[in-house]
Amino acid sequence: MTTVNNSQFKSYLEAISKNYQCWWNLYTLTDAEGKKQQEQKFSSPSSPFDFGLMVETIQPKQEQEKQEKEKTERLPVLEGIRKYAANHVLLVGKPGSGKSTALARLLLESAQAASSENNKTIPVLVELRYWQSSIFERIQAFLQQHDTNLNLDETTLKNLLRQGKFLLLIDGVNELPSEDARRQVAIFRKDYPQTPMIFTTRDLGLGGDLAIEKKLEIQPLNETQMREFVMAYLPQQGEQMLQRLGDRLQEFGKTPLLLWMLCGLFQQTGNIPANLGMVFRLFTQSYENNWRGDVAVAAESRRWWKSLLEYLAFKMMQGKPVTEFRVAIPKQEVEEIFTKYLTEEKFDKPRDNAKCWLEDLLKYHLIQVGSGGKIEFRHQLLQEYYAAEYLLSKLSQISDDKLKRDYLNLLKWTEPVALMLALVEDEKQALWVVELGFNVDIMLGVRLAGEVKPDFQQQPIDWILEKKLPQFLEIEFLAITRSDCAVDALINALNHENSDVRSSAALALAKIGSERAVDAVINALNYENSDVRRSAASALGEIGSERAVDAVIDALNDENYDVRWRAAYALG
Repeated sequence: MTTVNNSQFKSYLEAISKNYQCWWNLYTLTDAEGKKQQEQKFSSPSSPFDFGLMVETIQPKQEQEKQEKEKTERLPVLEGIRKYAANHVLLVGKPGSGKSTALARLLLESAQAASSENNKTIPVLVELRYWQSSIFERIQAFLQQHDTNLNLDETTLKNLLRQGKFLLLIDGVNELPSEDARRQVAIFRKDYPQTPMIFTTRDLGLGGDLAIEKKLEIQPLNETQMREFVMAYLPQQGEQMLQRLGDRLQEFGKTPLLLWMLCGLFQQTGNIPANLGMVFRLFTQSYENNWRGDVAVAAESRRWWKSLLEYLAFKMMQGKPVTEFRVAIPKQEVEEIFTKYLTEEKFDKPRDNAKCWLEDLLKYHLIQVGSGGKIEFRHQLLQEYYAAEYLLSKLSQISDDKLKRDYLNLLKWTEPVALMLALVEDEKQALWVVELGFNVDIMLGVRLAGEVKPDFQQQPIDWILEKKLPQFLEIEFLAITRSDCAVDALINALNHENSDVRSSAALALAKIGSERAVDAVINALNYENSDVRRSAASALGEIGSERAVDAVIDALNDENYDVRWRAAYALG
């Protein structure tokens, strides 16, 4: 059997330690030309991008009834994935929540540890978005990317995997290109139980869970984390930005990537966008118009960048089979996509322009060359945003049946459709999409109800209430919308005769985070049932209103330990 000691990986480990030293750059959309930007001034120990992300265990459905009696495990993200890596763990998180960055940090720390201790596992990052044929191919590619002399054949790799020599950090289960690829990864995981593995995915509904028992979910940033980042990133403007945001901080800053984009926008313009769709629209416009003002490219090229990126994103969403999409495609295919678009727009020399303008975009915009020479957007959220803009431009030409069949009925389109709805200016058109969403799947309709502009949200909330659903389900749906229009119904539910309903209503109000709910939730701290008081204390901590501080302090004297603990945590 092949045996390898860590000294044989010396050059590889040194390269990892050098290349991933600035791990926080994965939170940002860095400049392909290497221009110095705001975030680059921070050093690792004091970087504001160290958010202190936390994870919680995801309870299996059959255990949800016991959840009240069991403490949900909550850990710092690196501690959590390290703890369960030996038996394999799946890290779940929203787009931009920091999954890939968590793996980058662990890659760096593990490489540094392996450099000094021979018995430590060798970390390898496996990025599934670049899938070609197998996990082995991806491992070999990453090793050689950082040390060209590490030419381990598949037989040697298999022996080392059976010895548990590697720590595999496998990123992007949801980005696998096909069901066959997912089967291969699932089989690989079962074939090498000796090798510690950490997987990431954005959604258990996209790509499944590979039958991994232990799942950890990255928690949204809390108000303290968000405020600390804003003040560190914008020491001169941070307080002003926080005041302008008010109780919308949780809406805009729920993931590190979105909060960073918002800070960059405020730094450039001094304004707060109306919704998340506008955050992306204004950010991409700012990136193109302000940050690239000194770039010497043809004016005609610049005029068509946005349209080309929208069309490219849309075509990358068209995978085979129809349920799949791609996040990285060969450069030649991008040239063909651009050529087709420019031909339809009746340009002279469309292929020449396609080649030239692609090079401009790679140098100065939000796409890049990734592993294996494939073209990708700098973050999947950007791909989904540009696809949303393309869909919006065609929305008036789409029939009910086509919208349901080709978009609403496909999980891959949920995020782009949600982003698109935030940009729809016509109320009738926005409500048309939401109503069709309800027709396709009630959960989809609920999700989309909270994505339309706030002025349009009352009708979708009324649709939910008119369904006369079981009380718990109604509360769950209202919480998913995160709509301020749902607050009154949830406040009424705080007075329900069933204490469990009252507890659920308090936690739902916490997810919405509206100041209008504070007084009602404070009142719930006086309810007889301790579970309701505990939920109210938790909710006030999530809402983060200063008006609740005195009431939460009083809850530190509650007769029930869990209520006191929740109150202390809320104050913290």
